[in-house]
Amino acid sequence: MQIERIAVVLRPRSAWEAMELGTALTRRNAGAIWKPWLALTLPVFAVVNALGWIFDHAWWALMAMWWLKPLFDRIVLHVLSRAVFGDVPDMRSTLRAQLKWGLPRPMLDYLVWRRLSPARSLYLPVDLLEGGDAGQRRERRRVIGARASGHAAALTLVCMNFEVALMLAPILLVGMFVPPEFLPQTWAGAMQNLQAGFTPGMALAYNALAWLATTLVEPFYVGAGFGLYLNRRTELEAWDVEIALRRMRARLQRLAGTAAIVIACIALEPRMVHAQVNPQNTVHGQPANPQNAVHGTAGGGQQKLAPAQSLEPATGPLQSQQQSLRDALVKLKDDPELHPRKQITRWEPIRKSTPQQTRDWNLPEWLGAFARGLGSIGQVVAWAIVAAIVGLLLWWLVRAWPQWSSGGTSRRRASDIAIEDVEVPEALPDDIATAVRKLWASGQRRQAMALLYRAGVESMVARTQVLLVPGATEAECLRASQQLPGEEDRTRFRALVRAWQYAAYAHRLPEDAEFDGLVSGLANSFGWTR
Repeated sequence: MQIERIAVVLRPRSAWEAMELGTALTRRNAGAIWKPWLALTLPVFAVVNALGWIFDHAWWALMAMWWLKPLFDRIVLHVLSRAVFGDVPDMRSTLRAQLKWGLPRPMLDYLVWRRLSPARSLYLPVDLLEGGDAGQRRERRRVIGARASGHAAALTLVCMNFEVALMLAPILLVGMFVPPEFLPQTWAGAMQNLQAGFTPGMALAYNALAWLATTLVEPFYVGAGFGLYLNRRTELEAWDVEIALRRMRARLQRLAGTAAIVIACIALEPRMVHAQVNPQNTVHGQPANPQNAVHGTAGGGQQKLAPAQSLEPATGPLQSQQQSLRDALVKLKDDPELHPRKQITRWEPIRKSTPQQTRDWNLPEWLGAFARGLGSIGQVVAWAIVAAIVGLLLWWLVRAWPQWSSGGTSRRRASDIAIEDVEVPEALPDDIATAVRKLWASGQRRQAMALLYRAGVESMVARTQVLLVPGATEAECLRASQQLPGEEDRTRFRALVRAWQYAAYAHRLPEDAEFDGLVSGLANSFGWTR
């Protein structure tokens, strides 16, 4: 990989920021993605829906388009993997690449058992872009997904919800234009259509909505997964550090020529100064007298020779080269790649609060004693509340311990059923129907209903061999009664439960004829008659 050609800024990012980078790449290359997407998915959509229409299974077309998503995802991945290096492919090259890219393996895995993987967007770049045999791909998926597979699964869930919302939005939009007075009839008609099954036209319309939702959401899903993949490669292989070092090397190579000239000038400096000294002590062809620096001229004037003027041709180029070296060192020192800086912005109040000085209130002594007394009373009350809570917890544990020790799996006995002040015998009588009718005839009707309900529950439990937990509700008894073998027996037990609920909670007792029919039916179902 030529990572120096990468067109995005590589740096360690959080997983959410990496997914945002992937969606930004998708938006930037929208034309290169959606054109081949439409060119490939539209014919496939037409073919599968035509087959579903012919075989009268339009839902198969919807399932087929959903199952073939990994094949379509290769379009987005092909474009983004090239565009991130500044080479955006055209539609023809993208479609041509789909004929051989990832076939038959590893694409076959994503169409069979790996199709339901929640981290498909993260693992698809590993298998298609890196390649290798099955063992290498498995190891790479483990490394890449070590800290990103959870975020990839969350991405799958979010995008799936977006697709469902986009599919249902047009249907609900149509319902918004229905007048309120026609909503019940419209809703009932829709439910009837769902129960009877969609017509081919309605199924085709729903398939088209699903395809449109997938076309809008799926490229962003693949792009976000590709961003996660890039971020994990950057973290594991330090791409950002490698790019910084390569750029530093390029800058140093550009400065190498200047540095070589500076070094050469520094090395030759003594020789250049020495070349200005005349070994014969002459200046411009005249003998130089160290004790007489002024010579007469033909005009009788005097001329001074400044030593600095004689050395100027030697010191000028050297100073300019040294200045260039200093400038290069300053530029290298200020390089942001060598000394990265981070700008942090935060809000601070314009008027900062100053610490307030403590005040001495000079309270009376009696007021201070009163405050301390209130504090002591508050502490006592607080500890009393804590002790009461602890005592209640201990009392509850003592009451609940027998149930926990038994495991809560013991069969509910008849003696566990007690409502208010209704007293029932500990054991069921031999002739339950006769005993119940005697209680009813003597005016003890609530006791009769309690005995009848208890006998019905125990008989149902004995028939079905279901274990009821202690304190089982009427609803739990009804669910257990679904295991009774006969439909008539289940119906009679449901009637018993309803009659008992009316009597126990609504204080509504059945009529004499209704009660007698209930007793007779239960006696026949559970064998109470002798």
